[in-house]
Amino acid sequence: MSPALLARVTCPNCQSQFQTRVEQVVDVRADPNAKMRVLNGLVNVAACPQCGMQGPLNLPFLYHDPGKELALIYMPMEAARDNLERQRLIGNMTGTVINSLPPEERKGYLLQPQEFLTLENMMHKILNADGVTSEMIAEQKARAELLQRMLDAASEEILEAIIKANDDVIDGNFFQMLNMNLEATQSANRSDIMQRLLLLSNKLLESSSQGRAIRAQGGTLEALRADPTRENLVELLAQAPDEQTRIMLVTIGRPMMDYLFFQALTARIDSAGDKGEVKRLTALRIEVLEIRDQLDEQARALYIERATLLRDLMLSDDPETLARQRFRELDRDFFDVLAANLEEARSAGDRESAESLQRIWSFLMRLVEESLPPEVRLFNRLIAAEDDAEIERLLQENRNLVTERLAQFMQEAEANMRETGALETAERVVHVREKVKQMKGGTIAI
Repeated sequence: MSPALLARVTCPNCQSQFQTRVEQVVDVRADPNAKMRVLNGLVNVAACPQCGMQGPLNLPFLYHDPGKELALIYMPMEAARDNLERQRLIGNMTGTVINSLPPEERKGYLLQPQEFLTLENMMHKILNADGVTSEMIAEQKARAELLQRMLDAASEEILEAIIKANDDVIDGNFFQMLNMNLEATQSANRSDIMQRLLLLSNKLLESSSQGRAIRAQGGTLEALRADPTRENLVELLAQAPDEQTRIMLVTIGRPMMDYLFFQALTARIDSAGDKGEVKRLTALRIEVLEIRDQLDEQARALYIERATLLRDLMLSDDPETLARQRFRELDRDFFDVLAANLEEARSAGDRESAESLQRIWSFLMRLVEESLPPEVRLFNRLIAAEDDAEIERLLQENRNLVTERLAQFMQEAEANMRETGALETAERVVHVREKVKQMKGGTIAI
């Protein structure tokens, strides 16, 4: 497959120049996450390391799915000066794919790739090949348009009228889309849009039927967190109004679901005087067992996936490129697997494996750091600083990031640390906040 290429980009926001990786070929077989990255518009997206602004580079690329015999070219109008240059670019990309395949897989569809001027049309083609109909795509588009209408509402009265008129379509899928937009604006450092989305989310939780159901689930979850005992979990499951709430309770309460838990549930069944209640609680026990088994199977499958990714990183000639391609899989579960393997290698005295795993840990930490907003990166460096001189140097070098937003983030971080018992680190944050206040002459509220 094509090697990773670097492009020099000038940030349209702060005008700083930086290099970023770009892709010319996106192959589903070589990169299992390729399809989702294309569908989420995450191919050839650059984030400025200075100000955090993120956006698409709008560069051409070839999407290849050998299993479905799809060769699709995204070729925006501005990508080439004339038709001759367009054909040259297409020829280079298709040639790269063909040359990477064994002779028996070099089929005719690769010689006639379908060309798209817009990413939206390419996405539709990919989804259609997966059996996603035009009606399903239209429904998602309608949700997006409804979300925009809500954000553009001129007054709270108009917003309430829109919510009331569309209560039947404000479902779980709508909230999922809303949450995805929140995550995207947070990653792109767009606090203005994020604030509008948060206000809308709170209004929907208050005014829509689905929102009220979500709030009820949240109240049930808080009740379990306030009293995390087997007896309380049995009580909450018995009172749960719907399947979704029961799934949530089993997911959160899975560590408590041992022999004693089921003994308590059985005792409740035995003590129920009404036959109808006995029947309901017996069905509940069967349902809880099924949900638990499904969760355990999913956890095992996820562990295997993350362990396989770790193995692929260790065997890869270019683990950093692979990690960037599969960045979304670098979650807490993956780092748990990595930490467990690292500890096992050290305990067994396997120095070579331990060093290899440590190198992977180090460059993954760097990748994660790159994805964070600039203020968060500065905060991490300030907390890790060895002395006051280094703190002051970092603050001077990053004066443009020393803002109310940084101060607010530090205040929230300190509160979270105290809540989780990390008192020493919390005191460190207080010390750094004082340095920030001194630097700004007391103009930042801390």
